[in-house]
Amino acid sequence: MNVFALILILVLLIFVYIKINFRNIDIQSKLMKIICKISLSKDNHILIVKIMEKYYLCSSTQNDFKIIENLDESQVCSYLNSKKSVLPKKE
Repeated sequence: MNVFALILILVLLIFVYIKINFRNIDIQSKLMKIICKISLSKDNHILIVKIMEKYYLCSSTQNDFKIIENLDESQVCSYLNSKKSVLPKKE
């Protein structure tokens, strides 16, 4: 009886731990999304990031992350449409 109770408590603790960790990942992925990433070098990148409902042009290095400019949704859509037109069509 005692062994069964210990196993049940252990399983519940593992379940709670997993639930808490996966919930944080889901919330983060809903709040922030990388729309586009362009590598300038091994550790330097330019990003278009959507944070909640706003878009930002950002720079990312190994030691730093900076917001360069706020972007309108129309600017982001325009960029994404131009990028699609450059890519070859799949057949």
